[in-house]
Amino acid sequence: MTNRENYVCILQLLNFEQISLEGGKDLLKIRIDNIANQLRKIKNEISDLEIHFFGNKIMFLLNSATTQFERFVELIMDYTKHSLLFGIPHKAIIFKENSISTSENNVNIHISKEYFSAHTQLNNFDLSSVLIHQELYEEKSQLLSKYCVIYDGKSVLKYAKRQIAQIALLGMKNSINNSFNKIGIDDFSSPHSKILNNTLKFVDIQNV
Repeated sequence: MTNRENYVCILQLLNFEQISLEGGKDLLKIRIDNIANQLRKIKNEISDLEIHFFGNKIMFLLNSATTQFERFVELIMDYTKHSLLFGIPHKAIIFKENSISTSENNVNIHISKEYFSAHTQLNNFDLSSVLIHQELYEEKSQLLSKYCVIYDGKSVLKYAKRQIAQIALLGMKNSINNSFNKIGIDDFSSPHSKILNNTLKFVDIQNV
């Protein structure tokens, strides 16, 4: 077994368990194909990026020796915006880890205490955006500051690097609301209604 330092993004699909259990197989396949197509586009941009899609989570792994960290952040930002407007909304966290990794006899092991810490933070994150772990933000603040805004005391990726006109913001809110509604989440749905309402508020907050 070896230690490996990575940049990691854990992405949690919202309400995916329910729509998988209650929806038809054809509709589920369409959703998965849509996600897979977007993941392939990201993979084509960064060849040494590892992507794991399992259950309701997607995990991106990028060796910390990379020179493409900024491009990685941009791609996660673009994917988040695309999913909010046209796909399946999610929430995510980006962090840095020192993992124990091995691949022997068809058994792959990848585990780190940072993963469990990040997973706990993600579960408590009530926003369909990307949380940047504080230690990573401090390490990469010069780069990340142009992509992030402070929300509820946390560093969070914006949906767009540049300001969006007010009329476009209104259209974005409508699209986000429709996207959530398509997966069975509305203003009164529990437990994800809080995420929807916070996300609609964040559209204005992040546009600074």
